[in-house]
Amino acid sequence: MAEYKFDAVPRTPNGKKGARGLRSADKLPAVVYGATTKPYPIEVSAKEIPLLYLRTLGRNTLMTMSLTDEKGAKSESIVMFKEVQREPVKNKFQHVDFYQVDPKFPINLRIPVVLEGVPKGVREQGGLLNHPTRALRVRCLPADIPAEIKVDITELGLDESVLLKDVTPPKGVVFQGDPHTVLAQVTMIEEEKAPEPAAGAAAGPEVITEKKAEGDAAPAAGAKPAAGAKAAPAAPAAKGAPAPKAPGKK
Repeated sequence: MAEYKFDAVPRTPNGKKGARGLRSADKLPAVVYGATTKPYPIEVSAKEIPLLYLRTLGRNTLMTMSLTDEKGAKSESIVMFKEVQREPVKNKFQHVDFYQVDPKFPINLRIPVVLEGVPKGVREQGGLLNHPTRALRVRCLPADIPAEIKVDITELGLDESVLLKDVTPPKGVVFQGDPHTVLAQVTMIEEEKAPEPAAGAAAGPEVITEKKAEGDAAPAAGAKPAAGAKAAPAAPAAKGAPAPKAPGKK
């Protein structure tokens, strides 16, 4: 039933110190959960499990776990990956949770949606294909788990959509989502328009000029008049004040 297999042994939980000791020995702490069994701790290979996870990622793969107890007795169980905890810096596996599957009980899963074909609205009408829903929630027995949900979109025209209610589920599978969930749609490609200038905006750059108003302050003391400009007449001396002496005369 299960293509992949791995070995495990029971583990006695003893906190973070014990977990660090396991990792230093190339082991990983793990817990097995199940609908009909109580959670129990195990330890697995720190080299084997990450490789197995990469091979089965996103495929809801069933695996056979061979558990050897303290007395050497072996038992096999069908499990799936439930959750993986990683070290934030080096991204190494820190802890793994498995889910023990009972063949008699249905389970809830997320199955990827795969679109097949090129829509008519794209190849003939110049539309754009959108794929908003990449996975679906389903419920089924372990023996009926599909690898993917295939959706034929060959006849999908412009401004048309494929909804969840339009797809027939595989045998033994029940869709859990909203029947009106959009799986695929073809829309018209909108051309980008150049931004229009704001109302009242000048066609060219605005030139700012200075204009001196009447009564503006006189030039600062000691400043030379501009070339070609007449010197301003000297202000009359105040009444009773002595007249200024000409330069060079005593």
